[in-house]
Amino acid sequence: MKKIYRAIIADDEPLARQRLRGLLASFVNTVDIIAEAENGTQALEMIDSLQPDLLFLDIQMPGKTGFEVLQQVNHLPTVIFCTAYDQYALEAFETPSIDYLVKPIKVERLQKSINKLELLMNNDHPQSNKLTSEENARETMLSVLDQYMKAKPARSITSIPVRLRDRMIFVSMDQIAWFEASDKYVNLHTRDGQKYLLEQSLNYLQKKLDDRFLRVQRGCVVNKDMIMEIKKYMGGKYLLKMCDTHMSHITTGRSYMEVIKGLMTL
Repeated sequence: MKKIYRAIIADDEPLARQRLRGLLASFVNTVDIIAEAENGTQALEMIDSLQPDLLFLDIQMPGKTGFEVLQQVNHLPTVIFCTAYDQYALEAFETPSIDYLVKPIKVERLQKSINKLELLMNNDHPQSNKLTSEENARETMLSVLDQYMKAKPARSITSIPVRLRDRMIFVSMDQIAWFEASDKYVNLHTRDGQKYLLEQSLNYLQKKLDDRFLRVQRGCVVNKDMIMEIKKYMGGKYLLKMCDTHMSHITTGRSYMEVIKGLMTL
């Protein structure tokens, strides 16, 4: 008799849950949805109490992330991740015990996941011994998910919001020449010579910036595309000439010597 897998959908987006449940209606002879979780905390409780065979798990959820849920569950079902990220390395992370579905989920892709599930859970399949070991399954699951989270590309910002009295303007990243730390704040310098005061710290901003922006001293981050000239300076430092309106000169820090050398290498 064909096995029907008891499944839970864990996703904080109601429309995403509704869509997945609708698609799974085509696989009623394989998957039975027994519950839906609206956040990570609820998912954790449902998994341990209902002990499903299969879990459709979102990565980013309030309460607990998918990663945290899998770290804390006592019962570990087979997991198919559902994510809004179009991960460039998805194929590299596929293992015998899990799969990834990228939103919006297509029925053709879901069919492949169901086929894979049935193949791997077949008692006659050589991988079945691995799947019946919860300890091995947990180790594989957490290892792959950890790699996925590290490889997930950051969402690049396209502009910086700047408050000017009673209004807010947005400075395009392409217009930014460099950032300069000023006490607890940061001065944003544009290519046309404008200067704006930001309330965030330089360390905070650097985490949000893409790889065009490079820290060249403790108090300065520059747009590499805006560097016109690099000259050697005293004490192992360099002098950067920017192509903004003021032709600004920025002295690099001694400890950033290798960073600057990297700029001068094709």
